[in-house]
Amino acid sequence: MHRSNRTGIVRKRTVGCISIALLLAVVAAAAVWLGERLEPAVRKCVEAGDKLYQEGCFDEAKAAYLNALALAPANTAVLEKLGLISLWENSAEEAGGYLADALRHTPWYRNYWPLNTELKYHLGMVYLRQDRFGDLARLFREARGPVAAGPFRDLDAFGRQMALLEDETPYAVEGPEETQIDFVITDPLPVIEVSVNGSEPVGFVIDTGGMEVILDDDLAEQVGAQIAGSIVGSYAGQKKTETGLGRVDSIGMGAFVVRNVPIHVLDTDPFSSALNGLEVKGVIGTRLLMHFLSTVDYPNGVLVLERPTSANQQRMESRLTSVGAKAIPFWLINTHYIVTWGQVNDLDPMLLFVDTGLAGAAFTAPEDVLERAGISVDWSKAEEGIGGGGVVEEVDIAIERLSLGAGGDEVVGHNLLGKASEYPPSVLGDTLGFRLGGLISHQFFRGYAVTLDFEAMNLILELPLVRSGTSSTADTS
Repeated sequence: MHRSNRTGIVRKRTVGCISIALLLAVVAAAAVWLGERLEPAVRKCVEAGDKLYQEGCFDEAKAAYLNALALAPANTAVLEKLGLISLWENSAEEAGGYLADALRHTPWYRNYWPLNTELKYHLGMVYLRQDRFGDLARLFREARGPVAAGPFRDLDAFGRQMALLEDETPYAVEGPEETQIDFVITDPLPVIEVSVNGSEPVGFVIDTGGMEVILDDDLAEQVGAQIAGSIVGSYAGQKKTETGLGRVDSIGMGAFVVRNVPIHVLDTDPFSSALNGLEVKGVIGTRLLMHFLSTVDYPNGVLVLERPTSANQQRMESRLTSVGAKAIPFWLINTHYIVTWGQVNDLDPMLLFVDTGLAGAAFTAPEDVLERAGISVDWSKAEEGIGGGGVVEEVDIAIERLSLGAGGDEVVGHNLLGKASEYPPSVLGDTLGFRLGGLISHQFFRGYAVTLDFEAMNLILELPLVRSGTSSTADTS
């Protein structure tokens, strides 16, 4: 998390991603060196797919890779890319089939640790989506190999965390079909009251930029959370700090109780300054929200959680169609990154990370993107902010036009507040193998009820009938 002295920015990165990404990059380089020889026709399809993938055109890339697969059914690189794109589509079963085939067809000289670590890590992401934590723990033990040091230490720690839940049903939901939870505050970020292991309700931030539920370290101790180990997490400003990995028996939200929940543990006391002194003891991230049809209704100040049943899905789709809501397709990258197409000022459309945890602001991006968008950054006005790992520098910027979606489903915001940071979130840029141009957040969504539909893979923005006196800076023109 990351806060400024004024409005504050609550920002975090997925803990452990940088070291694991470094590990996978090294392994991938070795795999290329030992790569399979391709026939010219196959190579042409693969190169076309790779170019489209790097541009974030996943649907078109998938078509190119399927053409390559038809010519070379046992090509592991093609199978792996198809598995990743299927995972980004949240088609976990299909992704698992492709990745399992990739492992099965991997040449013997590459099917040893650490050359098979990347494939096993990606298959582990499928098991994570499916809440198959026992299989994930086993696979991560294999992927970390005989040396649980350096980046392999993170795989070991995550594997031990998953092992805490391997004999249980993770995210087991108890309660009615739906619950509504009032926000304690809406700005600069929505906060709800949550009970952990039957505790008294405490404040938790809602943040789609977060992966798992985050617990304050003192709260984790008070409620008897089980801790499997820790990793060095990377946070705003490229700061690093120790982050615990574990589980709790229950998370209570409104009328729902969710059993057997994985957690991350961090000191959340600094976050209170970003929230006007409100005590915050945790964060609700995407991994928990995706077990529901989750609606963050900013104007009415409520979080609506519905069971993702077929009946609820159909009822929601019918209602949203009748009120003219905007449905924006998205992909779910790696553990939790919600990614979709958007546009800033007059730049061409780019992939944006939907991270609602940028407190009070709508957008941030690397400085080269801001420059190309004609957004000036006056570093003489920089202020100190505090991230999860220490002090960072940031500057207010003005965004003339920001949009998501296209055609009849385009949603546009005008004259919005953005933030430039000395070190923008590391997920932006080319870290993931394709270009993420920026991060879109709180102020852009502030006038809408925002539904996260992980079945249809749509981000749904609705202008509520009841506005509670709240004005919006966004429109649908």
